[in-house]
Amino acid sequence: MRACFLAVALGASMLLRSTPARAEPGEEYTVSVLTFGPGDHPFFKFGHNAILVHDERRRTDRVYNFGTFAFDSPALIPVFLKGKLRYWLSVQSLGGTIAAYRRENRTIDAQELALPPELRRQIVDALETNARPENRYYKYDYYRDNCSTRVRDAVDRVTGGKLHEAARKPARMTWRSHTMRLVADDWPVYLGLQVAMGDLIDQPIDVWSEMFLPARLQETLREVQIPGPDGAPRPLVKRETRLLDAERAPVRTEPPARVFPLLGVGALLGVSFAALGRAAPSSRAARVALGLGSSLVGLLSGLLGLIFLLFWTYTDHEVAHRNENLLQCVPWAIALAGFGLGVARNRPRSMRWAFRLSAAALVASVLGLLCKILPWFDQHNSEIIALLLPLWAGLTAAFWFLQEGGSSLTSTAKAADLPPPEAPPPAASA
Repeated sequence: MRACFLAVALGASMLLRSTPARAEPGEEYTVSVLTFGPGDHPFFKFGHNAILVHDERRRTDRVYNFGTFAFDSPALIPVFLKGKLRYWLSVQSLGGTIAAYRRENRTIDAQELALPPELRRQIVDALETNARPENRYYKYDYYRDNCSTRVRDAVDRVTGGKLHEAARKPARMTWRSHTMRLVADDWPVYLGLQVAMGDLIDQPIDVWSEMFLPARLQETLREVQIPGPDGAPRPLVKRETRLLDAERAPVRTEPPARVFPLLGVGALLGVSFAALGRAAPSSRAARVALGLGSSLVGLLSGLLGLIFLLFWTYTDHEVAHRNENLLQCVPWAIALAGFGLGVARNRPRSMRWAFRLSAAALVASVLGLLCKILPWFDQHNSEIIALLLPLWAGLTAAFWFLQEGGSSLTSTAKAADLPPPEAPPPAASA
């Protein structure tokens, strides 16, 4: 009887050893944050990120990408102008993702997260729910709700706020400073963003808000600690792997200082217009050049001013609200587009109105500079003031010279057309 019992016990023991332990739910997943380096296109200057889920059971690698939008949609421009652009969460293969970024010569880094199986299952379930057609869309915001902040929020939720806790400190730069350093080498984009964005992006921010940049999220993840199996803190990032390398110059670490270069450009343009105005009364070529140049300046400045007003009053582009550059790109300058052509055609009325409009724009530009002493005018637009204030000063001087020179020529011409005075009659002799 005893031998029989021992045999049964031994058999049961061997059976238990030969049966593999049942995997804990979520054990099959490996969750990583992917960080993509910047690219050449203006849309790619800020980098990108996503969440990679490797499923060992199904042998799949799925990339959850919050940065998807319909680039070829006919409604893209109207929707963008209204500030109602919608992005969505898409799911792509890792192989296809790597191939696409290899063509763009962009790096890919993977940070595997040291999450316990239960939390890995939670984040995968949340991503799958979010990727459903009825849940995947969201209203895009440049700084507060984009591909990076969505990844940030997903990681923060699954770690119980540990990421947010690590990011409760002042950021090194404002949103504007980061924006300007990343687009500094593309002058049209640099100037366009500098002139179009208001004071919202100049406010102090913390590291949490700074993680609108994928690279900043990547850096902060390295600082996060979570409880390990024994309760002791351990790094959230288990390992980092470079999936794709690229031959590309490193990005700037600081925004460029361009006040004096732009002041030089503005002064050169202003002096050139003033010189044309001085020569215009006696030179048809100078007058035509002044008229056409002022017409172009008025058209560009006036259109920008009207767009700034439109963005402020009728769109959801909060980054363009309260734009102090309205005092530099005044909406009424668009009238110069017509009066400048009149100056080229030597119309005195156009010359008078061109002077009034440019003088009013100069006053507004100076006012924008003087308002900097008030606490409510805190937008960092010194570069735009440096460019446009001397330009308006030069145009105002040009039209003043043109009017004064024209008046002098007219007076001289009238004097030349007068008949000579008659000789006095001879005096009578006594």
